Amino acid sequence: MGSIGGVANCNTELAGGGSELTNGYHPATSMSVAAKPATGSERADWDRHWRSLRGERSTFGRLASLVRRSILSHAVRHYATAHFPPKGVFVEAGCGTGEASRRVPVAGRTLIGLDLSLAVLLGARGRPYRAVVVGDLRNLPFRGESLAGVWNLGVLEHFTPSDGTSVLVELRRVLVSRGIALLFWPPRFGLSRLVLAPVEWIRTVFTGRRFTFFPDEVNRLRSAEHALATLTAAGFDAVAVEMTPRDAFIHLVVVGRKP
Repeated sequence: MGSIGGVANCNTELAGGGSELTNGYHPATSMSVAAKPATGSERADWDRHWRSLRGERSTFGRLASLVRRSILSHAVRHYATAHFPPKGVFVEAGCGTGEASRRVPVAGRTLIGLDLSLAVLLGARGRPYRAVVVGDLRNLPFRGESLAGVWNLGVLEHFTPSDGTSVLVELRRVLVSRGIALLFWPPRFGLSRLVLAPVEWIRTVFTGRRFTFFPDEVNRLRSAEHALATLTAAGFDAVAVEMTPRDAFIHLVVVGRKP
């Protein structure tokens, strides 16, 4: 198995052969590459986004990192402790830097981070994962019924409603029976939107060029009812939908269980 800059090149393993979890993915490997990645333009957009936040002059990048480490990480720990079973394999599907998940209790659990962007995985800070995987949420490189739980923060709003449902169906596929999906899904009325939207508008007006802090967010939740309907459409049983000061009212915390 070759490597580039410390990143394992696992295309051969993914192409075939048995494994504990996936079509070739082995949890002892530091990094793998999904067999069917998303389009090059999507990957490039996310690579560009994460590189911009890592820039030394990125005030927003530093602020976002602080929020992930000091606020969101406590919320993720709370909900992971409350809803995840104590043992098994768990995947953060769209892990980004991994900072928000740095406090997830590891004892008895194997934690894996998956993201479309190789750039963010190479530069991830404070990640708790045993392994990281480059992959597409619409085509996860894991066998059916192999994971005890999946989670993510600020991911599903970037998929169209139909693609978002497809992602949830794919998450359900890889979960064991009664496996948990823990989703921090931003609503239209979340605090981050109320703070960032005016800044985006002002900068767009003054520069004459559309500006957003994140790649397009086309599927923010409209309400708790919207979250429940989306879970049901993907075949999940709804466990909880909450908006809480634990994460500074940034997300609706949506918890689904595979029947």
